Amino acid sequence: MPHGDTYGNLPLPGGFAHLSRFGPSESALAQFLYPQAWRDVTFVEDDFTGAALNTHLWTVSGINGTNFDPPATQLLNGVCQGVTSGTATDWVALRGDDIWAGDNNCGMEICFKIDNVTLLQFETGFMDPLTNETAASNSAINDIDTPTITNGAADVALVGMDTGQTLTTMAFITDGSTANMNTTKTNLGTRTPTNATYMIVRVQLAGNAASCIVMDNNGAVLETAQHGAALANQTEGGTLIHPRFFIEPVTTPAARTVDIDYWAVWQDRAARS
Repeated sequence: MPHGDTYGNLPLPGGFAHLSRFGPSESALAQFLYPQAWRDVTFVEDDFTGAALNTHLWTVSGINGTNFDPPATQLLNGVCQGVTSGTATDWVALRGDDIWAGDNNCGMEICFKIDNVTLLQFETGFMDPLTNETAASNSAINDIDTPTITNGAADVALVGMDTGQTLTTMAFITDGSTANMNTTKTNLGTRTPTNATYMIVRVQLAGNAASCIVMDNNGAVLETAQHGAALANQTEGGTLIHPRFFIEPVTTPAARTVDIDYWAVWQDRAARS
């Protein structure tokens, strides 16, 4: 068995060079161990197991309702819970910092459930900062039927749904800040979340390209979408972006409760100078 002195005297532990010793760089084992290659990978995974939100990782915002935080009585495995008010356009959101970039192949996976998936709008994925993070209307997607990006955001890769529009099922929306990068939407079948049932959303950027995978609570793939084959459907990979989850009622129903079981974010580490 290895010992500390064996590990400590290796010139290449914890990085891609070490993974290469296991076999081909894209082997199943190397892909599985990617998060462990800390020398060459930035990887954050939060299970929300503590008594309070880690504000070094996350920032909350919202209008009325209850901002995202572990509940007073924690749930199995730990969750971060946000509750909207019962009033239209009163929203809650949780976001990370602007330290991620498509040019470094950033990706994220979030596992969440909503107690009642009617009469609401939600979006999750990557985006650059809004002009006003506490505005009365705080979604980045303006009208999912014919989407544009609003409130100052320019580079986005978001999975969203808005039951107040003609399209009431989920879609993948991207846009980019470089000239001729246009807002692009792919409908994710006729997929909607299931009440009080966990769903997994993965969003992956690769340079200016972006993709998403929607999975059930066991990791079975339900829907996928890929953007980026042409300039018109790309996002600018050089922009610093953050992961975000946003939800609001679209009329005046009862409050909506969201439990986030875990959230993982990763990218190839930036070159150090």
